[in-house]
Amino acid sequence: MLNKIYLEFSDIYKCAEYVILSSPPISFKVDQRSPDLDQLMLRYGVSTAGFITACNPHGIQQSDELNELAMNQLKLAIEELGLPYFSGFGKGPVGEWHEDSYLVMGMDSDFASKLGRFYQQNALVMLINGQAPELVWLSE
Repeated sequence: MLNKIYLEFSDIYKCAEYVILSSPPISFKVDQRSPDLDQLMLRYGVSTAGFITACNPHGIQQSDELNELAMNQLKLAIEELGLPYFSGFGKGPVGEWHEDSYLVMGMDSDFASKLGRFYQQNALVMLINGQAPELVWLSE
């Protein structure tokens, strides 16, 4: 199953632009180190962060209403963790798709993966200070 998902979505996720709505906004790509992300993590005293969405489970387009409901539930789950977070989004290189997301400061890969699986996501982006953002594939 993961091989099929990887083949279908790998290029989409790797070519996407990810935007954090901080002040000023930060834009980044997978596998490309971002000094701005490093500085943001330093400012919050964290070495890791997860960029996660609850939109479009399994990569299947959902209505705006369903995506909004899922994102509200994800926001509540993040707030229960007590970790700082930022709104953001991922978008295709030519604007063919857009997904709201959250950057959760201090979230480790294990917990981010559990949360991503709960919201039936194919993958999420993990950030480690000093390294390029990395896709983490989630298998069932």
